[in-house]
Amino acid sequence: MPHPPRRRPPPSPPAPHPPRRWPTPATHQPAAPRATTTAPRPRWSGWACSPPRPAAARSGCGPAVASPADRDAGSSSGLVVLLTLAVLLGGGLWYGYGSDSADPVPATSTAETPLVPAALSVPAIGVEAPVETRGSVQTTNVFTGQPVTGYGVPEDMAATSWWSDGPEPGSGQMAVVLGHDVPGDAPGVFDRLGDLQVGDAVVLTDAAGTALQLQVVEAPLTGLDKSTSALSDALTGHPEGADVALVTCGGEYDESVGASDENVVVFASVV
Repeated sequence: MPHPPRRRPPPSPPAPHPPRRWPTPATHQPAAPRATTTAPRPRWSGWACSPPRPAAARSGCGPAVASPADRDAGSSSGLVVLLTLAVLLGGGLWYGYGSDSADPVPATSTAETPLVPAALSVPAIGVEAPVETRGSVQTTNVFTGQPVTGYGVPEDMAATSWWSDGPEPGSGQMAVVLGHDVPGDAPGVFDRLGDLQVGDAVVLTDAAGTALQLQVVEAPLTGLDKSTSALSDALTGHPEGADVALVTCGGEYDESVGASDENVVVFASVV
């Protein structure tokens, strides 16, 4: 008798797979946002200031930005840029001015080595002024609110100042000298800087009477906005052969910050 067909037991249902677990992405602490600034790069941009003085006339000048390292960045072979910046920063400061300035020392010889300036003469605009010694100062660009390292300006409106943290005139690198332009009728040493013409003489003299003779090589640059890098750009791109850059304030006087809003630059070279 035939055997009935063998029935195989139904296959067991497959065991369910555990749910797939996707790897958890690694988490990182977000990096702190990088600080941004709209301040111009500190290459021969200018801002300079001094402490206010009690009885004084207002100056349109104020800070001028630069750091000691900039003296190297601004150097050019055989060039000295004398930056007379009374102009640069105006931080709403008030400066005294008077008639107690020493008479310029007459030149007795021509400079062949670097000198520490004691007097500045620019006959075409009637400038016969002493040169004070001033170092760098920490201040604020009143038009941008940015902290800056600036040049110290002279306390006397009729004087100029040499930036002693930079090179000496005649050293082959940029020297910096500052002076004031004063709004209104009060006198400032560089009130007429923008009137200079090509060929006009500029003379720096040390305490011993040794002189560095220069002459203007280009028409004045005007309209250099203090809230931008215009001054820095002008000085960095100075004409070939320029040894001195005379800089002062210009434009309109902004009562809200106590400063003129522009700079004027005149370049001169050694003769």
